[in-house]
Amino acid sequence: MRRFALALLACSALALAGCAQDFDRGPDGTVSDKVKDGKKFYLVVDPAKGGAEKKFRVSKYDYHDCNRGSKYPKCVDD
Repeated sequence: MRRFALALLACSALALAGCAQDFDRGPDGTVSDKVKDGKKFYLVVDPAKGGAEKKFRVSKYDYHDCNRGSKYPKCVDD
C-alpha cells in the first residue's frame, strides 16, 4: 500500500510540474500594448534604455496583472 501511495504521489508531482508555464522574461520598461492570440498572451514593452519595442509571450496571470502604462517587470512582481 505504501508503494502504491508513493507511486501515486510521484505521478501527481510529475503531472503538475508539466503544467507550469515558464517563459523567458522580457526587457525592463513600460507596457505599451497587450496582445491575446487565442490562448497565447503577449506583452509589448517599450524598453527603459531605449531601442525598439519588444513583444514577448507571458502567462495569462502576468497578462492580467500588467496594464498598459505599467512598469514591467514590477507589475508581475507585485
